[in-house]
Amino acid sequence: MNIYLIGYRCTGKTSVGRCLADCLDMAFTDADEIFEHQNKTSISDFVVQNGWEAFRSTEAQILADLSWQTGLVVATGGGVVLRQQNVSAMQKSGIAVWLTARPETIVSRMQADPATGSRRPAFGSDPVFQEVIKTLDQRTPLYKNACWIEISTDDKDTDRICHDLVSRIKIRS
Repeated sequence: MNIYLIGYRCTGKTSVGRCLADCLDMAFTDADEIFEHQNKTSISDFVVQNGWEAFRSTEAQILADLSWQTGLVVATGGGVVLRQQNVSAMQKSGIAVWLTARPETIVSRMQADPATGSRRPAFGSDPVFQEVIKTLDQRTPLYKNACWIEISTDDKDTDRICHDLVSRIKIRS
């Protein structure tokens, strides 16, 4: 079984994923890191050169490859739920955990993270806060549909989130 962490940008998928993998004695992998390693470029540069559709197709292939493995905690890209094939792959090979955060929290974390420019290309020309709200409105039903567990990362440190998740995952399995 794999555990897939889904959610919007800067909700803590990578940080929580590393902690969760340690606590559950599982391997951790970050789909965005795999993408950048395989393509030898940042996500932003790839999107500028090839477009969002090419990015989503490559992302789907990475997730399909990961879903054939077992014993992984996977930090997915924030838009992984945009393709039903990704949701199906996650549901067949494990459980999806949706990490949520308020738009204000997300924007604050994005502004504090030096990787935002290369890892998190803008979806359009909207100001950041409006983009976050608009994208969350579109994706929230998709995240809800894909997940087994939902947990807020607002106002909590990584260890607390991880501890809460370990308890909830053990109850579900």
